[in-house]
Amino acid sequence: MSLSNTFLIDMTAAAKALGDYAATYATTSTLAVPGHAIGFAAATAVAQDPAPRTSAETTGLVTHGDIISWHELELSIDFPHGPTPVSVDMSITTLSSHGGGNVLLGYALPDLGGTSLHGLF
Repeated sequence: MSLSNTFLIDMTAAAKALGDYAATYATTSTLAVPGHAIGFAAATAVAQDPAPRTSAETTGLVTHGDIISWHELELSIDFPHGPTPVSVDMSITTLSSHGGGNVLLGYALPDLGGTSLHGLF
């Protein structure tokens, strides 16, 4: 089994909302193929009442690679006026890696002649 051009990719998204009317949405997607890894996470929280509270957070991790790109966007909008104030939080994280990955770089693995990953599964 060749470990060159292999990646570990992990994305998380969380959204919390507290209010009389609340909605949350969180999603993650990952794609890892030989030589490439791409991840996307998005979270949105919306709440409406006299004292709304919202929180949205995304994070990501990708191992190794020759080129690693990481972008984060966080947006918080509050409309505190009127009889029913509104709070909106959004978070988006994208990342990618290309070439030269080795998820087990630095680990000495015995040659077992199979596809075992040294007790990781």
